[in-house]
Amino acid sequence: MTGTPADRPGARVRRAAGQPRARAALTAALLAVLALAAGIAWLQYADAAAGPPGTTLVERLKTERVGPQLDQAVLLGVPLTGVLVAGGTWAAGRGGAPVPRLRAALTAGAAATLLLLADGLWLQDLDAIRPDYTAQAALYWGLRLGAPTIGLITGATAWGFARPSGRGLPLRAGSAFLAGATAALLVLLALLWLRHVNTSYPVFSVDAALTWGTLVGVPAVGLLVAATAWAAAGRALRPVDEIRRELDDITAHSLDRRVPVPASGDEITKLARSTNATLDRLHSAAERQQRFVADASHELRSPLATLRASLEAALTHPHGIDWPDVVRGALTDITRLQNLSEDLLLLTRLDASTPPQGDTVELSALAHDLVAEYQHLRHTHPLDIRCTADGPAHVRGSALQLERLLRNLLDNACRYARTTVQVTLRTEHTDHTPCTDTDDRPTLRLHVVDDGPGIPPADQERVFERFTRLDDARSRHTGGAGLGLAIAREIAVRHGGTLHIADSPQGAHLVTELPRHHPEQ
Repeated sequence: MTGTPADRPGARVRRAAGQPRARAALTAALLAVLALAAGIAWLQYADAAAGPPGTTLVERLKTERVGPQLDQAVLLGVPLTGVLVAGGTWAAGRGGAPVPRLRAALTAGAAATLLLLADGLWLQDLDAIRPDYTAQAALYWGLRLGAPTIGLITGATAWGFARPSGRGLPLRAGSAFLAGATAALLVLLALLWLRHVNTSYPVFSVDAALTWGTLVGVPAVGLLVAATAWAAAGRALRPVDEIRRELDDITAHSLDRRVPVPASGDEITKLARSTNATLDRLHSAAERQQRFVADASHELRSPLATLRASLEAALTHPHGIDWPDVVRGALTDITRLQNLSEDLLLLTRLDASTPPQGDTVELSALAHDLVAEYQHLRHTHPLDIRCTADGPAHVRGSALQLERLLRNLLDNACRYARTTVQVTLRTEHTDHTPCTDTDDRPTLRLHVVDDGPGIPPADQERVFERFTRLDDARSRHTGGAGLGLAIAREIAVRHGGTLHIADSPQGAHLVTELPRHHPEQ
């Protein structure tokens, strides 16, 4: 058997048995069954003490054998059993909340009392007809039907009412319990009435049962059970109406509100929690959208203002203006606007799209090609850009998005590096040990390291936020719009990976982890 010793079924059963709720239920069931067993044993003793039954049928039917013991059991034993079960359930539930503990004790005692009373009344009626068979029937039916039924119902009652919440049972359990308890109580009252009629008017007992049972009993039982189920369902569904009213009042301007969560722990509680979780996501999405719109507007305003100011100044004083220089400056601002628009459009697509399935992408070849391209680009100062890989590295996803991820990382490194940019691609275990082809969770790690000013530890997570720039070297004029690393992380996450900053003695060290894909699979 797999798993730690604490997670094995036997350990889970022992932990459950040690809980106050489980102890109360087990104790209630055990005491009810022991009380029934004690009553059966007492009847067996009384039947044996009465001697052998008569030789003829008339003698056997007229002989008093266990009648007095049955009367004592019904009048004295059943109430004492109820008190005993209630007290034992209360004692076994120590450690639990007082209100659920008391509720479980009272309901378990009442359930045991009613069940044993029904069993005793049935045996009394049987004893009035077949006194020679009463003890035998108590033994036969008590062990086969009475003990399991009484134990299960009493234990389940204690378990249900020992819930730690104060809102009662779950919807299905509460409705079933109330409907079943009402029907059982009505049947018990009907049996008591029939017993009274049979004792007082034996000649008319069958006719009275058929007449009043058909005309009054069946409709009354049906109506009462239906009314009980209706009331129980209405009370249980009351939290749903509260959730509906709260949802009706929530608008786009009040997404911080949440629906009430009932303490019953049933499906309605799960619905309320799921609804609040959905509202949390909607609230977060709305806040991100508002920040995104505000930041995008701010970023677009700056190059537009610069472009407008330069053009207006040139038109105001057209003579003596170096128009080629003005056009070059305008083109620079337009390029910034174009790049920013493309980044914003890409972010919008990433937010709206599902994770890409795509094709198999050979990441090491893509990294070598991009490094070769960046080696021939013009930089502000000479850079030594290198790429090393320990072999083919295949991932599953979008080739265009993965290329954009690598470009953003290289742009960031080349912008702030002093002399060197190192790109390394390795295939590793998740525990940083060398990977084998039989590993179930191989990981590709792309390391991009530069020897620039680095990123302070306090800002190593903030740089992945949208429109984030750091001070000094990473300013607006040299650091772009602050979307490159945010886009790179979003692409990594959508491909099932991560992007983070690792410790480095000098410069910035960005690590991208992606799940490896085997082409043969």
